[in-house]
Amino acid sequence: MRFNTPTLKSFLVASSIALAVPLAAQARPDMGEHFGGGRCDAEMRAHDGKGRHHGGPKMGMLRGLDLSDAQRDQIFELKHALVPELRAEMKVVRATRQALREMMENGSYDAAQVQQLTEQGAAAKARMAQLTLKNQHAVYQLLTPEQRERMKELREQRVSRRDAMRGGRGMAPGEPS
Repeated sequence: MRFNTPTLKSFLVASSIALAVPLAAQARPDMGEHFGGGRCDAEMRAHDGKGRHHGGPKMGMLRGLDLSDAQRDQIFELKHALVPELRAEMKVVRATRQALREMMENGSYDAAQVQQLTEQGAAAKARMAQLTLKNQHAVYQLLTPEQRERMKELREQRVSRRDAMRGGRGMAPGEPS
C-alpha cells in the first residue's frame, strides 16, 4: 500500500496531536481546575459552611474587607432588591434599541421618532446609573470606618496594578476607570 506524501503528512500531524493532548493533560492534571474544571463561578468560590458563597453576588471591592455576617446579609438584600428595577430599565433600553434597529432596517427614518426613542433609552440608562449609585452608597454606609479605609487601599492597589499593566501610562483624560 502506497501513501502519497500529503496524506502521510496529514496523518502524522493528526496522530501527533492526538498523542500530545492526553500526555499534556497527564503532565498537568490541575490545569482543568485552573480554568474552572467545568464548574461555574459559584462552585469555584469558597463557601462559608452555611451554604453561602463568600462575598455574595458581585461583591467586587468588598472582598477582603472582613464583613460580618450581618453586613453580608444586609448587602445581599440591598443588591437583590435592586435587580427587578434594573431589569425593568434594561427592558426599556432593549426595546428602544430594537425599535431603532427596525426603523433602520425598514428604511424609514423619522427624526422625531428617533429623538424620542434615543431619549427614552438614555433616560433608562440614566435611571440605571442612579439606582446603582444609590445602592452602592447604601452598601458603603454599612461599612465601618476601618472597612472604608481598607476599601480605599484596595482601590488604590487595583489602580496601581492596572497602570503597571498598561506600562505606567495611566488613564487617558476622560477614560472610565
